[in-house]
Amino acid sequence: MQIRILKGTNQIGGVFTEISSKKAKIIIDFGDDLDGIKRLDNIDGLTKGNPTYDGVIITHNHQDHMGRIDDILDSIPVYMSDLSRKIYETVYCFSSSKGKIKKNTINIKNKQTFEIKDIKITPYVVDHSAYNSFMLLIESEGKKILHTGDFRNHGYKGVILEKTLKEIGKIDLLITDGTTFSREHTKSKTEEELVYDIAKKTKDYDQVLILMSTTNIDRVTTMQKVANKTGKTVIHDIVLSNILRLVTQKIPNALNSKDVGVFLPSSIYKKKDIEVYKEFILPFEKRIKETGKKLHGKFIMNIRVSMLKDIEKLKLKNKVLNNCCVIYSMWEEYKKEDYYKKFLDKMQKLGIKVFNLHVSGHADYTVYKRIIDITKPDAVIPIHTENKEKIKDYTNKAVILEDMEVFDL
Repeated sequence: MQIRILKGTNQIGGVFTEISSKKAKIIIDFGDDLDGIKRLDNIDGLTKGNPTYDGVIITHNHQDHMGRIDDILDSIPVYMSDLSRKIYETVYCFSSSKGKIKKNTINIKNKQTFEIKDIKITPYVVDHSAYNSFMLLIESEGKKILHTGDFRNHGYKGVILEKTLKEIGKIDLLITDGTTFSREHTKSKTEEELVYDIAKKTKDYDQVLILMSTTNIDRVTTMQKVANKTGKTVIHDIVLSNILRLVTQKIPNALNSKDVGVFLPSSIYKKKDIEVYKEFILPFEKRIKETGKKLHGKFIMNIRVSMLKDIEKLKLKNKVLNNCCVIYSMWEEYKKEDYYKKFLDKMQKLGIKVFNLHVSGHADYTVYKRIIDITKPDAVIPIHTENKEKIKDYTNKAVILEDMEVFDL
């Protein structure tokens, strides 16, 4: 077998992994770079020319892992979970882009093995900040490769990681996410600890706005637990409300609980077309109207930077945010982007205090050695990282590749 990282040995996000056997050639993940610039724009046999790839497998629904699937030639099948596709489509419908994902996908499920010619692939659900994320066990020619995808062990599903690794057992090659290799060598807090931190920090505030990823379902659970501890009403914006009706009934949402409100941002209301209205807004219309009353009490609500004008209106015109704070609960690097800078600067000008309280969607340093100890790989390739040499701290089996370099297994 041959492994080639087309892109991603020196960057976080936008990583494409190619695995070839005697009969098949596949790609794992095909997303945008984090800065939105398309590098390695066209790939012969994948996005242009005659198809030479037999399939593309998507590990989870983040933009940097699946944002480019519509560039893939129509004759090449794309494998991903139906739920991930639906979540991505929902977010896409509310974005500034027009249209929907046109690419047909083949559904994959936890622990259900499928085959692409002589390659067997088994997805395993793993803890990450995207719902229903997978790591992949790839088997062919008597070899076993574990591609971790993005993962961690400090979320609400973190306990499954060790059990999954023991079930997989000995492997020949580990291809691992190394996002946190460039970060401080500390143990990450858990989502449960984040609940305590946010509740403690916000207990004296009546209105709490959480700037967070709309697809981070663990953070939604954390938000609900904070509300329970501090006696606040939960309000979800219309995008999150639609995502929650897809993923789980365990988390209270506007369709299964009268205690949860829905907020319709003005930017969405102004540009709504008939299709968006019928599919995404109409089911929540009654609750949207009822939520207006809840805004005059104590509440906790998820927000996005695109809601800046709504927050200004609630603060200055409606006089609702009279004792308010914002929790910044995202990756610190996003603060370098102009639209985040503008948003956070505006919060200060409005007199709204901003607190940084977040736990990463990626594994901390304690997890890598444990994975290697359990799976005992003969070789380890780090990807999705800006500091690939760090893998040598955890194993003497490290294989340090550059983009497009071939590794023979």
